[in-house]
Amino acid sequence: MGCPRTFLRGLPLRRMEIFPGQSLLLDEFGKIRQLAVAECCGRPAAEVIEQEMPGSDFVDVLGRLEQTDEMRKLIADSQPFPSDAYPDLRDCLKLLRVRNAMLSVGQVLEIRRILERTAVIHAFFKTRAELYPLLASVLSGSRYDADLLSSIDVVMDEVGVVRSSASSELASIRKQLGRKRAEVEQIYQSALSRYRKSGWLSDAQESWRNGRRVVSIQAEQKRTAKGIIHDISATGKTCFIEPEEAIPYNNLIQSLEEEERQEILRILRALSDQLRNHHEAISLYFDQNVRFDRIAAKARLALKMRASLPFVEPIPMVHLIDASHPLLFLKNIQSGKKTVPFSLDLGGDSRILVISGPNAGGKTVCLKTVGLLQLMLQAGYLVTADGNSRFGLFSHLLVDIGDSQSLEFELSTYSSRLRHMKEFVSRSGERTLFLIDEFGTGTDPALGGALAEAILEELNYKRSFGIITTHYMNLKVLADRTKGIINGSMAFDARRLEPMYKLEVGKPGSSYTFVVAERSGLPHSVINKARKKVKKNTLLLEELLNKLEREKSEVARLLEVNRNQEKRLQELVGRYERNVVKQEQREVQDTERVRQKELRLSRQLEDRFQRFVKDWKESRDKKAVLHKYTRKLDERKNELSAKEQIKQEELVSFNRLNIRKGVSVRLKNGKVYGQVDSRRGDRVIVLFGNVKTTADIKDLVVQEEKAAPEKQRKSQA
Repeated sequence: MGCPRTFLRGLPLRRMEIFPGQSLLLDEFGKIRQLAVAECCGRPAAEVIEQEMPGSDFVDVLGRLEQTDEMRKLIADSQPFPSDAYPDLRDCLKLLRVRNAMLSVGQVLEIRRILERTAVIHAFFKTRAELYPLLASVLSGSRYDADLLSSIDVVMDEVGVVRSSASSELASIRKQLGRKRAEVEQIYQSALSRYRKSGWLSDAQESWRNGRRVVSIQAEQKRTAKGIIHDISATGKTCFIEPEEAIPYNNLIQSLEEEERQEILRILRALSDQLRNHHEAISLYFDQNVRFDRIAAKARLALKMRASLPFVEPIPMVHLIDASHPLLFLKNIQSGKKTVPFSLDLGGDSRILVISGPNAGGKTVCLKTVGLLQLMLQAGYLVTADGNSRFGLFSHLLVDIGDSQSLEFELSTYSSRLRHMKEFVSRSGERTLFLIDEFGTGTDPALGGALAEAILEELNYKRSFGIITTHYMNLKVLADRTKGIINGSMAFDARRLEPMYKLEVGKPGSSYTFVVAERSGLPHSVINKARKKVKKNTLLLEELLNKLEREKSEVARLLEVNRNQEKRLQELVGRYERNVVKQEQREVQDTERVRQKELRLSRQLEDRFQRFVKDWKESRDKKAVLHKYTRKLDERKNELSAKEQIKQEELVSFNRLNIRKGVSVRLKNGKVYGQVDSRRGDRVIVLFGNVKTTADIKDLVVQEEKAAPEKQRKSQA
């Protein structure tokens, strides 16, 4: 299928070189692309994604990543951006390049749909270019021509019916057609009425045969009824006849319909010529729709994978934080499982990682995760790692994962891997990332290990970046004593004898060969024989690694206990500090209330004194004034005494209900709380520490926190 020049715009300017062309890693990258294809709204964008490979140009890769991230935010914010299906214009555009070629009604409608969609996109970025500048740059240098859509709308409506106003000739033809169809309708209705009265009509009454409108009558009346017989039913009981009086009208209508068809073709040809003059603009609009669809598909996939935009550096490096294998992550989400992330830093003097550890511990998953995330990033996909991760760019990716046996060349697995290693050594450089699973296996362990060691030294000499997985002890030792190479291992729970799927950088891992063998059920006698056959130094190193793993697990457990205790201590300290603050606030509030009360009493006393002075000065009977104020003072004293008495009685009643053994109380004039030891009537023995004190029940105050429920029950009663 042909496509315009701009159709593949947005593909990498310079591709990453990947060797070999087929591998398990590339298969997984293909699955990522298929997930993105499923998110596309149109087939054109899906085809671009299917053939899109990682690039190695820094500006190009970073630009595509940032566009994907902007689109991810746009979709997450539910912005009104087109996300519906759109037509594939490649056939239409190909036809427009042919002189005098005419578009069909359906093809014009497809162009119309792209023009409508493009209008929405341009209008969207007209007000949001500052929010999404990188996406808006897709439209840079282009201007939406609204006249194109208008030129189509003048000719046909949104469902593809050519408008009568498209030409005066078409309007005249359709006007005549309307009149003739109305006249022939009357003729048919008259014939139906006549046949109905005669009892000639069959059940169907009317239908079409050979493009002509016919009336269904009983077959025995076919010679009586006047007209042209167009058909007879399979049973022979029904005859389809065109009434004689309708024939000239139908002939004229058929002629006018042909004229209408020819005029519509002429109009479509003229419209096609008009659109042909704007071929480049239509092609550009189509390309913009495809590019936005491709970017949106990656963005929607990123949302499903909870992927992020990391920092991207122009130099080769790997700095992953909480990275996960994207396919494994999606699978675990569906099954409700947790994916264990890992962190990794390769660069400077630590460019090559040698991962060891037990089988089924996650070594290969870590290796493939690094490679797959690198492929995704350099192809413009957001990655399943923390946004603070840092990715460098590599120009070469060398992969040796899985069974590489070649049936075509009759090569063994090891021979095939050696051919790969030859390519690795010749192609590697400072901008190379290599990934090798089970390095050195497939031949004699001693010889294969030595050859693997030499190859690893050569790759390190060329300052390449890479990850290998291995069980070979000599490679672990090489990593420990060679600058540029570091050890790593997959954590193993030595107590529960099961892998933890956690990458730990800095130390080699034990293969736990005999531990796994014991767990698998092999007889102890067989395992003990195997132990005796292993060289003493090798066995000692394996046991030391096992011991280190167990000790590390115990340290991790103790650290977890310590963290929990520290957390509990922080909670208690925080609670204490909050209580201190509350107590200080309460004291400030109490002090303020006392001050306000004293001020209020002072003002009341001052007012009363001023009234007394005024009455004293104005009255001639000084004795009466003194008597008046003395009486008021006595009344106030009696009133206060009565209130105090009521309050005292309420306190005694409350205490009689609530004071019992174990209740916390204090003396009215004290601040220290003690516990009630016993009570006899209104005499209460209270323990303040080791000191017993006897107090009257009216002189005690129950602690508020414990009294509150009792007060509540009393008020409810």
